[in-house]
Amino acid sequence: MLGYSDDDIKNAAEIREWLTKQILEKQDEIEKIKITLSLIDSVLKQGSFKTAANLNFSKKFSTNEQNSEMNSLKKIPNQYQEKRRGDEERTEPRKQAFEETRLIKRLKDNTPVARFHVTPEEVIILLEDPIRLSIETPPFKSFFINRILQGMINKDLDKINQGQLSEAEIISYDIITENENKDILNKISIRNYKDKERINEIFNTAAWVLTRMLDKVDK
Repeated sequence: MLGYSDDDIKNAAEIREWLTKQILEKQDEIEKIKITLSLIDSVLKQGSFKTAANLNFSKKFSTNEQNSEMNSLKKIPNQYQEKRRGDEERTEPRKQAFEETRLIKRLKDNTPVARFHVTPEEVIILLEDPIRLSIETPPFKSFFINRILQGMINKDLDKINQGQLSEAEIISYDIITENENKDILNKISIRNYKDKERINEIFNTAAWVLTRMLDKVDK
């Protein structure tokens, strides 16, 4: 393996494991969607129904819903900061109407690791008590920060160069650590995520990275 360090090989192996897991999860999602679609088809066959093309309000609702979602995305200047928690409470972020909340758990023992909150403005990943993970533990910086989040930033920068995006719309993030220990992760805040595809990518990679970090701590 001339030209590749042991760390490169190790990171490649970890990424391969994550990709394999993603394939299995997507296959499972596809099967569930097929089953749901089959059930819906069975219901529709039992009664009369109008197609979406004949429902005038359907298109109008979809357009209004999309416009509302796009207008809710606020333009926040891009910056990366590693912050300390300060006076913030670890247990929960500021009270706000979360659009979606998911729980990140370690699959082998169902240990709650973090809560994944989605608002129109940002994605918030808040570690659960008593989980304590150092930002220096691989593959947090090497994979989640440098490859996933920085990769999204690079894509946005390309769109800025092409005139498809303004600088105010570029994705940005904060890594917030414990006040008493700057290495211990408390919360990740990601702004200007823009679409559902990025939300899913952030969730899937964060879940894999955080559980891998927890596994290393438990060894």
